Amino acid sequence: MKNFIDIKDFTAEEINALLNSSIENKSQNLCSEKILSGQNLILFFEKNSTRTRLSFDLAVKQLGGSSIILNGSDIHLSSGKENLSDTIKTFSLYSDGVVMRVNNHQTILDTLEVSSVPIINGLSNLSHPCQCMAGLMTIIEEKGSLENLNITWFGPITNVAHSWIEAHSKNLGFKLSIFSPDISRDLYLSKISKYKENVNLESIVHNRIDDEILSTADVIMTDTWHSMGEETDQNVIKELDDFRVTKSLMDKAKKNCIFMHCLPANRGQEVEETVIDGANSRIWEEASNRLHVQKQILRILI
Repeated sequence: MKNFIDIKDFTAEEINALLNSSIENKSQNLCSEKILSGQNLILFFEKNSTRTRLSFDLAVKQLGGSSIILNGSDIHLSSGKENLSDTIKTFSLYSDGVVMRVNNHQTILDTLEVSSVPIINGLSNLSHPCQCMAGLMTIIEEKGSLENLNITWFGPITNVAHSWIEAHSKNLGFKLSIFSPDISRDLYLSKISKYKENVNLESIVHNRIDDEILSTADVIMTDTWHSMGEETDQNVIKELDDFRVTKSLMDKAKKNCIFMHCLPANRGQEVEETVIDGANSRIWEEASNRLHVQKQILRILI
């Protein structure tokens, strides 16, 4: 495993091994390892970040390494004074790995062509694999396994949702249902076509909420309707209103159904406050698990 770019790049066995090790190491409270002693990582952010920035920075330090955080505006690349190839070759001289949170997924793909150190996708407009892995870890901790679970997604098919679609394609044991308006589905299909992604949505995406599917839901997830760095279409926002996660919607699911959100959240828009801050919400467990999943990714890569 040289890079960590997309869920699709790994087998079910590799994904399960990473998740199981993350859970085991968390339970053993392994926070003072020195396996990255003498190693330095560059954390490069074109987009704003809270949890990705904090969790990766802390993960590197807890494993005994050091990190340098660079915002897009800090370096010549953003001003057009240096091209991506020269920037990444420079990163490779001074680091043992690079975490990238970028506007365009193509930036990561182009980076792979010239980098001599491992690259980790900390978020792109296409995917957010680290977030998905933290979500999978959270569900396993809560439910015991992924087997025979029904996971439902509401709202826009975002980069996080794309990573969940890829995880579902690995036959990890869970069923995935996405409730999203046609306009959002079409925008998603248009986006993935630019990256030559081949995704079968026929049995996954529904343009109306199916109460029968909802009644079997073990997990309900959503995401913000305003993706960072992407223009917000008011027509899409209007269509999404029918896909808000409300208390009445949660009441139609299983009694022990949990709610998850990758954050940041807009309470009152994609989710009601009573849901995201309610007893069945696991948003903070999910956020905390970003650290443990990413520590395991670093253990494997660096």
